Amino acid sequence: MDEHTANHEYNRPPRGTQDWGALLNDNFSRIDADVEIRDTEENRSQYTPKPGAKYLATDTGQVYFGDGDNWQQRASVNVVRDGFIRTADGTVIAPPGEVQEAINATATNSTFGQKPTQTIRLISGRTYDISDTITLRPGVRLECNGARIVPSGDFNVFELRRETELIRPHVDTQNISWGSIQILIGTEESDKLEPSNRALVQDAYLLGEPGRGTGLQFRGQNGPCSMQEANGVINGFDTALEFYAAGGDTSGQGDWSNGNHFEGSIRNYRVGISMRSEGAAVSGNTARVQAQANSKRSEWLLWMQDDPRTNRDSENYLMKGNTFFIYPWDVDNYQENNPYASNGERRSPVWYLGKGTRYGNSLYDFSGLLGNEFIVNNSDNPDRNGIFTAHGGEVTGTTQLRFDPAYSRNNSRRWHPDSENN
Repeated sequence: MDEHTANHEYNRPPRGTQDWGALLNDNFSRIDADVEIRDTEENRSQYTPKPGAKYLATDTGQVYFGDGDNWQQRASVNVVRDGFIRTADGTVIAPPGEVQEAINATATNSTFGQKPTQTIRLISGRTYDISDTITLRPGVRLECNGARIVPSGDFNVFELRRETELIRPHVDTQNISWGSIQILIGTEESDKLEPSNRALVQDAYLLGEPGRGTGLQFRGQNGPCSMQEANGVINGFDTALEFYAAGGDTSGQGDWSNGNHFEGSIRNYRVGISMRSEGAAVSGNTARVQAQANSKRSEWLLWMQDDPRTNRDSENYLMKGNTFFIYPWDVDNYQENNPYASNGERRSPVWYLGKGTRYGNSLYDFSGLLGNEFIVNNSDNPDRNGIFTAHGGEVTGTTQLRFDPAYSRNNSRRWHPDSENN
């Protein structure tokens, strides 16, 4: 019998060999350095870095070798944990059909913080056919990574709770019977959404059928949706972008949608930007967009819902201080579909300002071509809303907010002539 093993030259002494026990103990000492140690990254200090010893961090995939004094990082490997592959930095790879499972298995459920603590990444170039809503749970950052998401039924595609991030989502509901919301920020389970536990959407690419569904919605529901941010491209839809107070709680921690911001482009919509309420306030929201109307579908660039009450003796259904910086392309395309359009020379209005407490709302028209005559103004506070342009403008009735345009203003029209306040 060979007295040593082939690969590691461990001792293989025949029984009765002199110093038989010492030779075996020498094996154990060498094995303690030769056999790979497997434990988590944070437990590495609990093991002795014997020269040549190997340590695999099972949660991050980092590989270390001992030098006698310290563990020296040398490489990284992908590891399998909770049934999902993790890359060296701990990112979870979610294959098609297993996105929600990956979120549920790895979500940290953190409540407050600057960033989520678990990243989940989709496989670039793949199409993810989903059969139910993908809900981002607290502590999750989902990187869509160039994957295309297509729902198989009529349901919301993404719903974001507090302390979540959705990065580069490419959602496609074209050519299918679908009318829900592609990205919903704020759910019944979200509690309060605010900057310290944000729901962020970055670089969205949302494709929908013109006239169907909603691209992105900021929703106050069972708590406020406050100061959340999103950016990207929204192409198609019945409503491209919506700020919605889905409840009637008007308290300090109520159901309002306020201080939220979107930046990007919207096009081929029926309504570009919508504001609705079931009682709580929709206030202080902003958007900076390029907006292109569709001649077959577009009715309104901005639409603020009527307060449904006849007796408006409280400030429920309040919409105030919302500001939009817009370059409106192809405004003639509203003419065919807008209910206030006429057959004469007058162009269609672009903004419907509904009944109720509506004040301090402004549209900054970067094209310099729109004035207050493009507002159907049915507000209870008509003189505190207006369209400004880069060429001068004013909020009608407020002399402090005025600067002269470079051309002669048409002062014969205050609001659109079909406005209740005309």
